[in-house]
Formats: sequence, C-alpha cells, structure tokens
Amino acid sequence: MHIDSLKYFIDVVQEKSISKVAQKMHISQSALSQHIQKLEEDFGHKLLIRSNKGVEVTEIGEIVLKYSNNILRNYEKMFIEIKAYGEDNNRICINGTSALVAYSLPCVIYKIKKKFPNYIFEMSASTVEQLIVDIQNDICDFGFIDAKPDDIYNLYSYKMGKERVVLIAPPKYKISDVIKLEDLLGVDLINCTMNSQTATLLERELEKINKSSKDLKIIFNVDSISAVKSSVTNGHGVAFVPYEAIKHELYEKAIKIVDIENVNFDYDIYLISKRMVDLAKAAKESLEYLIEIGRKSFC
Repeated sequence: MHIDSLKYFIDVVQEKSISKVAQKMHISQSALSQHIQKLEEDFGHKLLIRSNKGVEVTEIGEIVLKYSNNILRNYEKMFIEIKAYGEDNNRICINGTSALVAYSLPCVIYKIKKKFPNYIFEMSASTVEQLIVDIQNDICDFGFIDAKPDDIYNLYSYKMGKERVVLIAPPKYKISDVIKLEDLLGVDLINCTMNSQTATLLERELEKINKSSKDLKIIFNVDSISAVKSSVTNGHGVAFVPYEAIKHELYEKAIKIVDIENVNFDYDIYLISKRMVDLAKAAKESLEYLIEIGRKSFC
C-alpha cells in the first residue's frame, strides 16, 4: 500500500469520478484505476462502486476513507517535524471550532506570541470530533471546544470560561427588546450552523414549552457568522450568534440584542490537549501561559 494510492482514493471519493481525478493529477485513467484496484486487493474488499453516474464509496470504503485522512495528515506532520529536526522545534498547532477560530482565538495566539516571540503558531478550524482525533494523533497540540471531552479520550481539559450567545435583530425590526421564548416561534430566524451547542440548548428550552426546532420559522441555514450578520443587518430576520462576533455591529448600532426571558444560551469553552507530561516544551509552555491569563485572552 502506497501513500499515493491513498491520496488518489480520497480524491476519487471527493470528486466521485476517476476521469476527473486522472485529468487533474495528469495520469492516465488506467493507471489511476490500477492504484484503486491495488488498494482493494490489499484490503480484500471493494472500496468503490462504478456506474454511469460516477463513483460511489462502499461501506468498507468509508472506513478506509476515515483512516486514510488521518494517515495522510500524520504523514504530512512527519515531514514537518523532520524538516524542523536540528532546529528549534517551536511550531505549535492550535485548533478550534469554526466560531471560535473566526472571532475569539486570534487574540489568544496574539497574546501567546507576544510572550513567546520565537514560537511559530498555526491555527485552523475543525469539528469537535476531528479536533480530538488530531490531538490524539499529534497533528494538533491543543484546541478549544464547546463541550467537555469524555474521559475515554484520556485528554487534559481545562474550562476557560463561557461563550456568551445572544439573539440579534435589525434595530428597526418588529420585535421587542425583551421577548418570551414562545414569541420566537413567529419570527424569521436565520440559523447559524457553526455552533451545535446553541442548537442543543435551544432545543432543550423549546421542549419546556412543548415545542421543537421544527416549529421555528427558519429562513435558511448557514455556516458563516459573517453571512448571518450580513443577513440580519439587511433586515432578513433574527439570529443567535456569539457576543464576541457582533461587538463592532453593536457599537455601530447596525443591530440590537433581543433578550429572551428566563433563557440562557451561554456555554462553556474547554481547552483540551494531551496530558501535560506528553506535550513538547513549546506546547507545554504556551498552554500553561494560556491557562495563567485565562478567559481574558479571548477577543
């Protein structure tokens, strides 16, 4: 089994086409098919189903796809570490959920960088599940998630504080500054999908009044806070967003906050990593300093 074969397999699954990948990678379709066939022989199972509509991955192929992604990420990390061998190994990878990476974590990295100017920091967004896997596989040094990880992962976790979540609306939108939860059912809602915790908490609150998210007037779902803010400021509806993400718009009075009586959508933010004893010196020092400065390190 070769790394190139795994790369080709991932590309074919994503493109759902052998011909497109062959053209993009500048190899013949027959050569690419041989790579896939060799993988299938190695694993003893069909990984792809070919038809006139393209290529579909099998259930076994899904398993191979999951581990192939991790293998390639570790492979790339290996080359980074080899390149850094003999130099100061001060490269630190910090991951977080999309919402945190977009608005809160840049200040975290800035403050750590001021403390350790010789360290090189990399930041990227990922799902909670992928972040945990990346930490376990040494692809990421530490990260931030919106729920405490299960003990089965054997990770270090530290509660950094809470993320405040608010309901925002255009200033002249026909909605009171303070509403009851049931009032939300009749309002156009733009659903930001970047944060699953808000959706979970909202569902829990709706259950208390014998309702569910299906009763909401969701205009559309979007995974970009910038798109959510743009939609709200243009008068298209209301939305739940992290408070840190809308400070500027509040100052400019482009939006307003709508309070919901007796409802709180704030959630905890956890810093997670491998156990301290398993961290490299640079990562350990950065993490310890981050804990020292605490929640104020966030934007």
